[in-house]
Amino acid sequence: MEFNLIEKQWIPVLLRDGTKTKIAPYEVTKAFSENPVVSLNAPRPDFNGALIQFLIGLVQTVAAPQSGSEWKKKLIEPPSPSELEAKLLPIRSAFELVSGKKRFMLSLEELKGSKQLPIEQLLIDGPKQNTLDLNKDHFVKRGTVNGICPSCCAMTVYAAQTNSPAGGPGFRTSLRGGGPLTTLVAGDGEFSTLWHLIWLNILNRQKFDNLCNSSKNRPSQKFPWRAKLKLEATERDIHPTQYFWSMPRRITLEQFELSGSCDLCGYENEPLVTHYRELNKGTEYKAPMKHHLSPYDAGKGKAILTQPGGVAYRHWLGFVFKERGSDKEPARIVHEHIETRHRPEWQFRLWSFGYDMANAKACCWYETTFPLYMVDGQNLQKYEDLIFSVVKAAYEVCGNMKIAIKRVLQGVPEFDPITRKTKWKYKDIKKLSGDEEKERERILYSMKEKTLFDSAEAYFWQLTESDYYQLLNRLTIALGSSSDYSDNLVEWQKVLSQTSLNLFDSQMLEGPFEALKVKNISLAREELKQINFGYKVRNILGLA
Repeated sequence: MEFNLIEKQWIPVLLRDGTKTKIAPYEVTKAFSENPVVSLNAPRPDFNGALIQFLIGLVQTVAAPQSGSEWKKKLIEPPSPSELEAKLLPIRSAFELVSGKKRFMLSLEELKGSKQLPIEQLLIDGPKQNTLDLNKDHFVKRGTVNGICPSCCAMTVYAAQTNSPAGGPGFRTSLRGGGPLTTLVAGDGEFSTLWHLIWLNILNRQKFDNLCNSSKNRPSQKFPWRAKLKLEATERDIHPTQYFWSMPRRITLEQFELSGSCDLCGYENEPLVTHYRELNKGTEYKAPMKHHLSPYDAGKGKAILTQPGGVAYRHWLGFVFKERGSDKEPARIVHEHIETRHRPEWQFRLWSFGYDMANAKACCWYETTFPLYMVDGQNLQKYEDLIFSVVKAAYEVCGNMKIAIKRVLQGVPEFDPITRKTKWKYKDIKKLSGDEEKERERILYSMKEKTLFDSAEAYFWQLTESDYYQLLNRLTIALGSSSDYSDNLVEWQKVLSQTSLNLFDSQMLEGPFEALKVKNISLAREELKQINFGYKVRNILGLA
């Protein structure tokens, strides 16, 4: 049995007219003018994330543009399926999943001493052996995925190698770490097909080749399953295409012996694989590995991983624009879009996704799409300054709200007759310095990873998100027409303050806090209101 990932129609997609079908990779531009492919349609969201990176990787490997003008031309007039097929045929032999010895992203070597494992354990969120041994598979039950078809198997293998979490001694994380966050530029309107999504995230050939060592161009240096795996690799040791084809895990599949219904996609009369084998000591990718689809922390020399709560507008600083005073920077592809490709008439979005991992455990899959409101080049710096102020003000007010809640729960107010101000002491903080900013940092740190405060913070960002994007839209219009925008910032301050007060009320007045003193609630609320409209927040917004 053969199952070649270049030739087979194995990728589940949705056409513009609503038809669900499967295509080969080169068919992403099929019927482009009449009924184009508009999106991926995998049975799991993490498979959609894996598939789009697979497709971007294929196009980046064989069909990257030589210039900016070629990139722009093919964004509007994509290559035909036959042109793409001709580009892909030379690498066809590297993408055989089932037959032969050098199989796609699978170990070339026989994994002697390995145990036969149920295929469900290869899924990122599948119950692992330790979980099964301890009978802790309470939420993701064993035995729900017993056999999967070749299509789902290809997605599973690619997702496992791309997102590989830590899994014990010698088990390597992915090239970007365990649970990498991917941020892609996505189109709207006329640029909303699958081809556009792929092409918007392709770098020019020269820029891509400069990421690693393009002189390492033997097949095994591009596709590591073509040879014995190296124990470790740096950016100097790999061709840049290995950003998409890395192999931190040593995996082999057992034979596709059964035929039946796939437990993931439901397709019937399919050959099924039920087991795989794995050993530790795949390739250890040494930092730095600056993958152009992930935001990056230059201080740590590592890609930024998916965090609890996923991505929200508070991440604009670091994910869209470089965060000031921080080593965090956007993915190279996002920077490329903003700095060199964006046109004022274009409206694009940012699609971010990834697994929040705790060692080998998948805590949650996060996926977010939000608009990328942009301005022309001459206003870009001013726009970036405004966004910095807007987001910083939100952080400040959110912190004010959390401190107000803590004052009621754990604070003791003391009136100072000299300054005629109220000072708060806290039951869990022994001594505070006289420095206002240091006091604030210490109080906020004391609330870290406390459910009540984390919940209030999450609601704050969620409830102000739509107002944030409305504000960005108004700011882009104002900057484009050289109009005054101060009223928009005043309104933003009101939104932040009112949201914080509403959340404070819901926590204090509606929560199960029977022993709380009404006087303390009233005092903390009034202080919250005053500080939200005080000099510091107004100064951050440029309104002082």
